[in-house]
Amino acid sequence: MTDTIAHEGFISLQGIGKRYRLAEQTLTILDNVSLSIEAGESCAILGASGSGKSTLLNILGLLDRPDGGHYRFAGHDIFQASPDQLAAIRNRQIGFVFQSFNLLARLSALDNVALPLSYRGIPRGESLIRAMAMLEQVGLAQRAHHRPADLSGGQRQRVAIARALVGEPSVILADEPTGNLDSSTAREIMELLLELNRVRQVTLIIVTHDPQIAQRLSRQIRVHNGVVREACPA
Repeated sequence: MTDTIAHEGFISLQGIGKRYRLAEQTLTILDNVSLSIEAGESCAILGASGSGKSTLLNILGLLDRPDGGHYRFAGHDIFQASPDQLAAIRNRQIGFVFQSFNLLARLSALDNVALPLSYRGIPRGESLIRAMAMLEQVGLAQRAHHRPADLSGGQRQRVAIARALVGEPSVILADEPTGNLDSSTAREIMELLLELNRVRQVTLIIVTHDPQIAQRLSRQIRVHNGVVREACPA
């Protein structure tokens, strides 16, 4: 294992720390993390449960704020950005894919995918056209008007990926995206994510506990007791 070299990349963390107070104790979740990720790279974040890997992903995705350090995302100083600016960056540049899909049960697949565009104020007609085009790209146009309850796990994850991509983000952050899927469907979802990284040059960052998935990405970043290190290539 070697320390991750942190220079000014597309994503650049320097000396990032995250702590929580629990009763009378202070728990250090991330300790002095420095990490740089270039545009178009694919990275796996590995670690045991409770190691800090999901906290790291939440910080990368601007969902959680570090206690200290420096974070620059696509030229933006995250510590200087207002909450509205952070929300705009998340909406326009980051696509999230979660293990539990996080689809709205009352909405059709098409409306779920169109939702991020509505937050931008894009007219509904245009949003639906773009959402349908994205569902076609993930092979699910025929299920556009089905609700999540009527879809299989793999289909729901494809909807979630389409929703993550509809705004043409520069980064996809995926938290155990195949964790709730059978092995065959999991392979299909990974192929889709890797193709998006390869063809569209979307930066792909995946939290996973599966070393076979991690080996398919260009970098492996390990989190252990809040310390982040990069694995040497095999």
